Amino acid sequence: MTAAMHETRATTTTRRLLREPGMGRESLDDYLAAGGYAAAAWDHSPLELIDLVTASGLRGRGGAAFPTGRKLRSVAGQPGPRVVLINGAESEPASRKDHALLLTRPHLVIEGALLAARAVGSDDVILYTHDRALERVVAEARKELKRAGAKLPRWRTEVGPPGYVAGEASAAIQWINRRSARPTSKPPRTHERGVANRPTLVQNVETLANLPLIAREGAAWFRAVGSDDAPGTVLVTLSGGVRRPGVYEVPTGTPLRAILDDLGGGTPDGVQALLPGGYFAGWLPGAALRGNLTLDPTSLRAAGADLGSAAITVVPDSVCGLAQAARLLRFFADESARQCGACTFGTAAMADALERVRRGEERPDDLERLHTYAERMLPGRGACGHLDGAAVAARTALRVFADEIEIHRRRGTCGRPARIVLPGLEESHGR
Repeated sequence: MTAAMHETRATTTTRRLLREPGMGRESLDDYLAAGGYAAAAWDHSPLELIDLVTASGLRGRGGAAFPTGRKLRSVAGQPGPRVVLINGAESEPASRKDHALLLTRPHLVIEGALLAARAVGSDDVILYTHDRALERVVAEARKELKRAGAKLPRWRTEVGPPGYVAGEASAAIQWINRRSARPTSKPPRTHERGVANRPTLVQNVETLANLPLIAREGAAWFRAVGSDDAPGTVLVTLSGGVRRPGVYEVPTGTPLRAILDDLGGGTPDGVQALLPGGYFAGWLPGAALRGNLTLDPTSLRAAGADLGSAAITVVPDSVCGLAQAARLLRFFADESARQCGACTFGTAAMADALERVRRGEERPDDLERLHTYAERMLPGRGACGHLDGAAVAARTALRVFADEIEIHRRRGTCGRPARIVLPGLEESHGR
């Protein structure tokens, strides 16, 4: 999926971050013509900028949805020197939004990082990515700025290793600090001690891309679209059983059914189940789309899932749903950092148990163990959120695919192909 896959046909779309399809990478001249690097954004003092972001209600777009203004204030309140870390790793296999932004609007991301550095009082900006192509795009955009006479803070790019947990904030910092890219226990938090033991602001690409727009247009403009608890727009990545997969921009609070139909072109093979927010966010049944389910944290949590990275994957009726759930649990087992016993053995045990059920080889205690692990034994026991994500995947799968599980237990198969539709998981992620 690339930025060229963005669509304009749907009224659901609200373009603030994304360019029109086919426009390619935005040059410095184009960005300046559109209002980039305007004095209106840079006339704010650091405190005024933090207050403005706080008033906008912007929440982090990396998965945790933490209030961005509060995060800026936490880092700014620490003794200096401070660091800004752009997390562009986007390790979530179902998401391509940050990749699309960096490829097509690098100046929007760069200006967002520079404004964040101004807000927290930092002279050091680091881009962390898994993709050398993105490193080159940002380097070219920075050269344009320098040729135009701009003075930039110290800036460097760190290309981290592949791997799901390597994109976690503390794992990124570990790598930059020349250690293994594995998450660390908290405290300390990254805003207290991060890169080189300095207070570090870690923000994902999409979150930073909103800062220049808020600084230029104001908090009320930002709140003019979206839901009350999570205003603004959000970039969604559609995949699986939709006609038009791709990256789109919609106001938060947009009905999921409208996103799938208007932007995704519909779901020709029906919707058996879906992951509304990436692999961490939990499963929802297709029947959830019949209600008033919208793309915002409150609505999705009430339904039993989360907004996460807004990567929406549809499992059609034409494939085995239990195969998708088992493959997702295997992904969590394969991608464990293997530094916590509960994660190393717990994720593997859940993946093994659900795979046996899928194959019709269930052991007497498999389902009971799955429930116990997912609901009581594993949540909250890891150094990072990986184990919690695996537990959510198992817990919601047991609920959403309950009928399918019973069919497999009775017949050994549901009769539908086990073809995997989850993006990035068609091949093994084992180490």
